[in-house]
Amino acid sequence: MFIGRVFFQTLIVASMAVTAMLGATNVAADSKIKHVFELFTSQGCYSCPPAEKLLGEIIEQNDEILGLEFHVDYWDNLVYGSAGKWRDPFSSSAYSKRQRDYNRLRLNGRIGVYTPQIIVNGKYAFVGSKASTAYKRIKQKSDLVLDMEAVVSDSGDLTIRVKSNHESDGDVWVLVYDMKHVTDVPSGENMGKTLENFNVVRDLKSVGKWRGMPLEYETDIGVLNDNQNCAVIVQQYDSARQIVSGPIIGAAVCQKLG
Repeated sequence: MFIGRVFFQTLIVASMAVTAMLGATNVAADSKIKHVFELFTSQGCYSCPPAEKLLGEIIEQNDEILGLEFHVDYWDNLVYGSAGKWRDPFSSSAYSKRQRDYNRLRLNGRIGVYTPQIIVNGKYAFVGSKASTAYKRIKQKSDLVLDMEAVVSDSGDLTIRVKSNHESDGDVWVLVYDMKHVTDVPSGENMGKTLENFNVVRDLKSVGKWRGMPLEYETDIGVLNDNQNCAVIVQQYDSARQIVSGPIIGAAVCQKLG
């Protein structure tokens, strides 16, 4: 059983060797992931459980969708009358910042900082409980142009391969997430409810820059428990404005060895 937050062991990029991929071009990725759905949510938000349920259904039905829950912390100190407040055990100020950074970009759809909010591929935002919009986005052509793979060993050694060229630079991010949690909420807006959460992000780390060429990274993320997996995304950034959340151009779910 997982207790407390997941912290990476020291994340050092041990290898940034460029893989020889002569003739690589900007072609559609061979990677399985077509879209990344980031749900910004909170257990203290009354309207969020339907969005979390929807994300769970999407994850179960579509193995080409990387669905992730980012629990924000700006609900944690809000008092809901006599029900008081509820501090989301999965919340992080880093995820609130990630959402705010997205809001500084020119996203399509319903922009703003709100919950529940789903952002697709770092480009399109909508109310996270709107199933019709979610399934419409799923059917759309993928924005993810990189052919990528990620393999993690039982000891936590992670190998990341980006096999494509692209005209844009980006950051390589590693995420560790818990695949499912069931929580009884005793206070706040969801007092008395039992909430189910899926692919709850517990840590997000940038492990290096990607300069548009094929490459291989090796790093150590620590041992994952049975309820955990990891994913890797390559995400463009705005260095002038120090915005690290931007269009996602590649993603891969970690394949576990053994």
